[in-house]
Amino acid sequence: MTPHALLVARTCNTSDRRTIRWWECELVEDGGARRRHDGAFFSIREARTWASAQGYPVADEGAQDDAR
Repeated sequence: MTPHALLVARTCNTSDRRTIRWWECELVEDGGARRRHDGAFFSIREARTWASAQGYPVADEGAQDDAR
C-alpha cells in the first residue's frame, strides 16, 4: 500500500442551529493509519496543502464526508 492522506469532513450542529464544518487529515502508512489530533482545517484546500507538505499525496477520491 502506498502512503497517502485521507481527508475526512466533520460537521457539528450548535445549540443555536448553526452548522460548523471542518476537515481532519488521516495519514495512512504501510503499517496503519495515524490521525492528526492537534488541529482542524476549515477548507479542503488547506488540508490538501498540509498533507502534501508532509509528503502524503491526496488522491481525488481521498476526501470523504462524515457519516454522522
